[in-house]
Amino acid sequence: MNFIKDPVLDPYFIQVDDLNYSAYKTIIPDSGKSYDSCVGHFKNLSTALERIAEHQVRQKSYDTLKEYIEELKSIKNELKTIV
Repeated sequence: MNFIKDPVLDPYFIQVDDLNYSAYKTIIPDSGKSYDSCVGHFKNLSTALERIAEHQVRQKSYDTLKEYIEELKSIKNELKTIV
C-alpha cells in the first residue's frame, strides 16, 4: 500500500492500492491519541478528492444553502488546481 499525504489535504490523506483509492481523515480527540477514520473507498483519484471536499463541508453548519454551495465549490476548486 502507498499513501498520498499532501499538506493541502490535511487532515485527510489517501491510501492507494491495486484496486482503489481510500480516503481517510486523521482525528485527534481530547485524549491526544490520533486515529484514522475512513471516509470511503473509490475507484479513481478524482472521486476520492471530490468526496474529501464534500466531507470537509459537512463538518460545520451553514446559515444558507448558498453559503454551503460556495464553500463546497471553493474546496473543490482548490483541490482541482493540484490535480
